[in-house]
Amino acid sequence: MTLDADNWEQLQRLFHLAAVTPETDRERVLAEASQDVELRQRALAILAAGNVEIEDDPEPLPAILTGKIGPYSLIRLLGSGGIGSVYLVERAVGSTMLRSAMKVLAPHAAGSAFVDRFHREEKILASLDHPNITRMLDAGFTDTGQPYLVMEYVEGVHFDAYCDARNLTIEERLRMFIHVCDAVGHAHRNLVVHLDLKPSNILVTSDGTVKLLDFGTSKLMETDSLLTSTVMATPAYASPEQLRNDPLTTACDVYSLGVILFELLAGRRPGGKASVAAMMERAILEREPERLTSAVTAEAAERRGLSEIRLRQLLSGDLATIVAKCLRPRPSDRYASLDSLAEDIQRYLNGWPVLARPQTSVYLIGKFIRRKRKAMIAAFIALLALIATLGYAEWRQEQAVLQGQRALRMQTFLYRLLYLANSNYTGKPTFTVSDFLELGVKLLPDYIKDPADLRKAQMSLAESMYENNDLENAQKVFAQVIASAKAAGDYDTEAESEATAGDTAYLLGQSDLGLALTTHALELSRKPGIAPSVRVWSEVFYATNRDRLGFRSDENLHLLENAAKESREHSILPPRETADVLYSLGWDLIQRERFDEAEPIYQQALQIYAQDPQAQCDQSAVYGELAFLKESRGDVQGSLPMYQHAYEGEKACSGPDSRGTLEQQDRMAGALIKLGRAQQALPMLEQAMPAWRKLAGFSPDLAEPLYFLARAQIETGHFQEAEKSAKELFQVQDGKVSSTDRRLGTAQLVWARALQGEHRDRDALPHAELAAKLLANGSSLVAKQLDLEAQQVLRQIRSKLS
Repeated sequence: MTLDADNWEQLQRLFHLAAVTPETDRERVLAEASQDVELRQRALAILAAGNVEIEDDPEPLPAILTGKIGPYSLIRLLGSGGIGSVYLVERAVGSTMLRSAMKVLAPHAAGSAFVDRFHREEKILASLDHPNITRMLDAGFTDTGQPYLVMEYVEGVHFDAYCDARNLTIEERLRMFIHVCDAVGHAHRNLVVHLDLKPSNILVTSDGTVKLLDFGTSKLMETDSLLTSTVMATPAYASPEQLRNDPLTTACDVYSLGVILFELLAGRRPGGKASVAAMMERAILEREPERLTSAVTAEAAERRGLSEIRLRQLLSGDLATIVAKCLRPRPSDRYASLDSLAEDIQRYLNGWPVLARPQTSVYLIGKFIRRKRKAMIAAFIALLALIATLGYAEWRQEQAVLQGQRALRMQTFLYRLLYLANSNYTGKPTFTVSDFLELGVKLLPDYIKDPADLRKAQMSLAESMYENNDLENAQKVFAQVIASAKAAGDYDTEAESEATAGDTAYLLGQSDLGLALTTHALELSRKPGIAPSVRVWSEVFYATNRDRLGFRSDENLHLLENAAKESREHSILPPRETADVLYSLGWDLIQRERFDEAEPIYQQALQIYAQDPQAQCDQSAVYGELAFLKESRGDVQGSLPMYQHAYEGEKACSGPDSRGTLEQQDRMAGALIKLGRAQQALPMLEQAMPAWRKLAGFSPDLAEPLYFLARAQIETGHFQEAEKSAKELFQVQDGKVSSTDRRLGTAQLVWARALQGEHRDRDALPHAELAAKLLANGSSLVAKQLDLEAQQVLRQIRSKLS
């Protein structure tokens, strides 16, 4: 029997009716619903066989076409169904033969309903333009009046088979799945719902590109976004509302993608090889599908490069929640859109909280700790080191008991700290690393009674605050430690705390306090019995901050060279800290414009950082300095890729608003200005300023971004804005750096140029004269260029005023 459109739709209704009717009553109920005996028998036969597809009538098979259809030569048959066939075709375009796929409607399916369906697919494909959706190239009719569509030919394998054949990891599978979501989401945004998503309709090419196929069952959504189901999709992937023949929405595709995701992760579909009747029963009763972890097998785990236990662990948390939300029986309980689903998967890959889960404090803290491993490791290493120190058992029994008591107190302290790190105690909806460290400082005195032990613990937490850029809180804790150490005559702890506290003060713009602390720390570090590591960092913080403020001296360079030599030759610091010392020495050499000496120092630091997977930010900072060296030697164009590399690295490891990211962005903008591309640089600099002000306050650290901003504003003709930036640039450094520092000269230079642009030459003159004085006799290429620019601006202004 050949089905026309009406009989085909009636068969679906009979199949639905049979599936939801008890077996003893099926024949009676079907007889009441239809007088067509053959259709009733066919519906019962399909149900009894557990057939998973009734969309296409299996007979008669269409005759295989040969020869040409229009300008297309038929190469071979790719596949066929009850209503048509798909051929590989070729067409000559100039001297090139282009291959495509042609779908031809079978002659016996040429009824109006099928032709309408065929034209609907043509209309849908023509409306979709997405790299992960097969494109429609042409349409027409054969000589016998059969409609055809010509589509992009995709040579690939089914989505699930591709992933399994290459043993892709869970992360790799998820990243490919996001492309599928993006493609289906594109269709939804164009008011198209697919309605038959399954792995065989998603091909992956040899280069890993995902392609979504077969919009034959798709429909265009009306303005109310509801459709009536007249097409039975593959039941194993169909949503409950499709199986019930209810009105449909884009939530159907969300469900189908949930089934595909379930299979990609666990190795089989939810429910396994359940019969169509079982699927219909689950849809009618709105039963929840099985848990993702229950479908895991040893074979599936092996294909994903994991043990069975590890795969279950990986799928038991956020991934199980994401899949379960896709597979909710009620459409309103699923993801509202494919964009929301893709966003949650991306959040999982990024280590962020997924929105499908309740955003409890415990969950958010757990995700934060896993995502911010670097910052948390710094905090916990200090605490763990403290535990190890306090837990060390001395040979004498009395000391062993004492140390055991210390370890027990620290264990209790950590337990209490983690227990209280929630919104019920703190009153905050989220809990940051800074909050965690502040709470630790608050609780420490309750658990550590020995003053020496308390100082060590407080200093560890203060240093973690310092590393986390929580400078004001770090300064408060350092002050407590310094006072306690002074009272006890603990020079080692006093020197170490004052060195880091001094650097903290400098970063907060408190130059006098920073100088006093680092100077005293350096004096203490030379006393007998002080740890070599304390001496090294006292030398580094004293010298770098003196140079940063323009008080350069041979002593500063000697201290840094000595610190680097001692770190390398005697291994008194961990490798990464040794690289930090080398970085400080390289930076100092750059400030002195000794570029040839700085470059090998940075290369040494880079080699050490490259061996530490947690040092991505440090590597990026070194790449930024090497880019600056290249720029300083005159290769500005060559510095841009290195700045870009440094910027992307900093952004990936510390976020878009971190100090390192902003520094690399500003330097890249400075290079663009030199290349005459100030229009491109200006929005980058303006966008970064709010974050800079939050980080640097009104300290000299704001000088570099203000300088680049003022130059970009001058080059783009925004002279009044440039005047304001130049004035602020001078003010953030005035009284905080040496009065002869060249950086004050650059501030005066851009101030003079801004006033010159406003045609206020008389006002610009004193700024130009001071700039020429401070920038004279530069030795590097950059310094000489600034000197030349200052002299030129001064001559221009004097010439106009004469």
